[in-house]
Amino acid sequence: GIPGTFFDDVHIRKAFAYAFDAGLVAEDVYSGEAVQSKVLSLPGMPGYDPDAPFYNFDLEKAAEEFKLADVDKDGIPAGEDPDDVWEMGFRVQMLYNTGNTTRQIVAEILQASLSEVNEKFVVEVLGLPWPAYLTAQRAYKIPIMVGGWLEDIHDAHNWYQPYTTGTYGARQKMPEDLRAEFKTLLDQGVSLVDSQARHEVYQEFNQLYFDQAPGVPIVLATSHGYEQKWVEGRVLNPIFSGDVFKTMYETEDSPDPGTITVASIGDPLVLDPAACYDTASGEVLQNIYETLVFYDGIQTDQFVPQLAESWEVSDDGTVWTFNIREGVKFHEGGDLTPSDVAYSFQRGLLQGGYSTPQWLLAEPFLGVGIDDITGIVDDFASADDRESLIANDPQVLIDACETVKSKIVADDEAGTVTMTLAQPWGPFLATIANNWGAVMDKEWVIENGGWDGTCETWQNYYSMADADNPFRAITNGTSAYMLDHWTPDQEVILTAFDGYWGEPALTERVALLNISEFGTRFAMLQAGDADIIYVPAENRAAVDPMVGEIAIYNPETNAYDDPVPVCSIDTTRLGIDRFEICDEPNDQPLTLYFGRPGLAQDVILFNFNIQ
Repeated sequence: GIPGTFFDDVHIRKAFAYAFDAGLVAEDVYSGEAVQSKVLSLPGMPGYDPDAPFYNFDLEKAAEEFKLADVDKDGIPAGEDPDDVWEMGFRVQMLYNTGNTTRQIVAEILQASLSEVNEKFVVEVLGLPWPAYLTAQRAYKIPIMVGGWLEDIHDAHNWYQPYTTGTYGARQKMPEDLRAEFKTLLDQGVSLVDSQARHEVYQEFNQLYFDQAPGVPIVLATSHGYEQKWVEGRVLNPIFSGDVFKTMYETEDSPDPGTITVASIGDPLVLDPAACYDTASGEVLQNIYETLVFYDGIQTDQFVPQLAESWEVSDDGTVWTFNIREGVKFHEGGDLTPSDVAYSFQRGLLQGGYSTPQWLLAEPFLGVGIDDITGIVDDFASADDRESLIANDPQVLIDACETVKSKIVADDEAGTVTMTLAQPWGPFLATIANNWGAVMDKEWVIENGGWDGTCETWQNYYSMADADNPFRAITNGTSAYMLDHWTPDQEVILTAFDGYWGEPALTERVALLNISEFGTRFAMLQAGDADIIYVPAENRAAVDPMVGEIAIYNPETNAYDDPVPVCSIDTTRLGIDRFEICDEPNDQPLTLYFGRPGLAQDVILFNFNIQ
């Protein structure tokens, strides 16, 4: 085994980083459709630097770092200490979520390379069901893992923050002094408007991340997604959590045109928009709830009205006034009002906690660096600790709540909600366009055990565990689909909402199936029982021969070109070269969407203090 503080030794972290072969992942897993990630931010963003320092695969350097480590903390480097890691070896578990074979392969690559460095180094690779995997993360029990991120907004801050001071930094038990170093740079970078100035700050961040090695970015991949040819109307926006189904339908060629069937991996964790921060839950919620604004088709940085018909912003960029749409019904029959909008945002900010997405909203409203409500209560002393929060002076708690309410004000008579920011926030529309900006029915939430809306009680709902959330498994949105049922670990079924205010859903029913085994998903695709399936990169060679047409991403238009026929596939070749384009269509059943740069990546993460 290892001590709980095994990974708080920077030389151990660097040794693991040098022992990982990202090139092997790019070539063998992604068939050349990926490049090694060197920094956390994405191409085109401030901070992205192809010349940044990074850990290349080098087993000699890995051995050197292991010999410099001092795991037993006796002041003697391991290479000179018979009681330390180089002579004693170690046995450690690396976990992945069952069905995510890409993460499994990442773990197996480390397992093999570390045993080559020293036969006494043993990595046990173990799969857990998604809920158990995430629960273990949040309980700080996983020694080393792969943490994935699908960006919330298309901005560098949304990549640097989660992996240091945010979600994953917290799950890694990153030391407070190191988090403080990252936070100083984060606060400086996000407060700047000039792109070059932000870039320079984030270059400092890149160097610190390299020097301290809290994680190892893996690869950036491009899209390679399949659907049955009979599927129409799909909007392929990479920032979505899965799909938005209301525009999708199936032609008569489908054996079941009344149901869209998606076979994927992962089960929802919580169906409360204020708490949801995983893609499986997110896909369900983005089809049940709605936000004030939403993404304009495939664009990641352009927005259209949704529950807000229009909006105005003050000259200084700090006051946003939203005109709320009339005639909107919740699924349970309630009428949407501006008060519902204001309450939903207030509730989210006050519910807070670093396992939720509320940090995204806290900084615009409360100020740069204040990424949780506890920042204005006790300078974060009670962050993620409800009991400590409740122990504060009651008047201080009331004042914090009243501050939040003063920032988000409803006027039901005028039909408006006015939001006042602490400073101009360039990506504000992007920040409120995702699920954490969803609007809930205030009366329904209160009736079902949620916050009662008063400033005397909000602290009782702070940093709520998913298992304790009264909205973990029930929903009441305004979108084109409503929840029919959720059978944990098996399926989520959505049905069209007859009272929808907008264009009605084009398909009556959506079935989201949780199937961890790729072979089962593949068999469903072959039989026509699934319209869309999740295909890990290493399994693409099995599915590519079923491609009848291909839609290739065009960087000039930032969209996929119209599908063109494919004559043949050579799975021994890499990238686009494996597909022969022709004029006459073949009889294979699938459409392939190919080549759009992804907005997601995985990072190997080390737990500094394993519980």
